[in-house]
Amino acid sequence: MSKQVLMVTGASKGIGLATVLAALRAGYQVVGTSRNSDTLCQAVENAVPELAEHFTAVAMEFDEASIARAVAEVKDRFGRIDVLINNAGYAVLGAVEEFSAEEVRANFEVNVFGLLSVTQAVLPIMREARGGHIINLASISGTLTGPAQGIYSATKASVIMLSEALREEVRPFGIQVTAICPGGVRTDFLDNRSMRTPERSINAYRVVQQTMDSLDDLNHNQSGNPQLLAKVIIDVASMDDAPARLYCGRSALRGLETKLGEVLHEAKEHSALGLSIDD
Repeated sequence: MSKQVLMVTGASKGIGLATVLAALRAGYQVVGTSRNSDTLCQAVENAVPELAEHFTAVAMEFDEASIARAVAEVKDRFGRIDVLINNAGYAVLGAVEEFSAEEVRANFEVNVFGLLSVTQAVLPIMREARGGHIINLASISGTLTGPAQGIYSATKASVIMLSEALREEVRPFGIQVTAICPGGVRTDFLDNRSMRTPERSINAYRVVQQTMDSLDDLNHNQSGNPQLLAKVIIDVASMDDAPARLYCGRSALRGLETKLGEVLHEAKEHSALGLSIDD
């Protein structure tokens, strides 16, 4: 039996690269996408030279034509895609008012529409095979948010909702869908070269600047280990009955518990008003 084929988007660094390496060690035939496939190949060769023959890098941008070409290339070469891990994405931080529509669209283009386009390109392959697993990297930020995080959180909330709806739609085809929702993980995600801020700055939003300062202090000091998260992702990929959502890390679980408590308390406190719309 041929190796299962696992495809990771945004594979050149951070969680994406860690997931590629974990998948190779788990015995998958791995495909990683990146804007620079040569750099990605070199990173894998340096990390696991003994497994590099089981890795293929595919250059891919986040437009529909590039995505279609990349997925077709994988299908032509291997004839299958058993696991898709939608990891590509980036953070934007700033006050909601500060962002231009173009800046917001750009974040959604990668974090949501890019993920959607890759998924739509891969689904016919999985439906024909009557099986597969789509794992979408969301975030605890898709469940709870705060100052400076509104736009990024909106993209990740979209990923979670898309994942849950898709999960029910493709269940009859034997396809699973899981949204992975990590808390803080030690990568370069919050570095200036990775994270983006709006061009416009409004000094009145002191709470936003305070949040940005706190995140800067947290950067590279998060409790989450990217290698351990990658192992969890690969463990989920092999599960026969994987969860719809998996919250990963202490910060994610604590945040989830707090948020659920706040939502339920507020709903009960104002239930009479909320229920007054029913005849």
